[in-house]
Amino acid sequence: MAHTIHTMKLPSWDRVYFFVFMATVFATVSYVSILMLPLVELQDPESAEVATVTLLADGQTRLLLLCLLPLVLSVSALLATPRHRQPDRAGKVNIWISTILVYVFIILFIFVSGILFLPTAIMLTAAGVGSHVRRREAKVSAGKFSGRGAGKTSRKRR
Repeated sequence: MAHTIHTMKLPSWDRVYFFVFMATVFATVSYVSILMLPLVELQDPESAEVATVTLLADGQTRLLLLCLLPLVLSVSALLATPRHRQPDRAGKVNIWISTILVYVFIILFIFVSGILFLPTAIMLTAAGVGSHVRRREAKVSAGKFSGRGAGKTSRKRR
């Protein structure tokens, strides 16, 4: 019986694009969780019962629209970042501005829903730092050397 092993191949994206992509995924998951999780407590004054409802069921549509901000910022950083190479200066500025604004959002809305977007901010920070790290470019040799040990000088041994 022959068993075949299927290997999962990850896309060959640039690491900065991968970090921004993951930030967008985390922002999407956070926003969907805001829509689904019961975050509002309502207390009935007559029976003293506490019921929890979602923000949408409570009618807080303005807050839900405001919570779209980190998702929109991460999508804009994703659109400004090239997949297979380092981002240019405008892409780096977009990543850093998006990162700073997501942190401001987290600080302002920490007690409502801001903490849910912390993984997004961490991934955007990694993308911002990764965009400024210099990389060595692979140099293609002009074909001077061939065979084993190409490019190394030989030494005479005594």
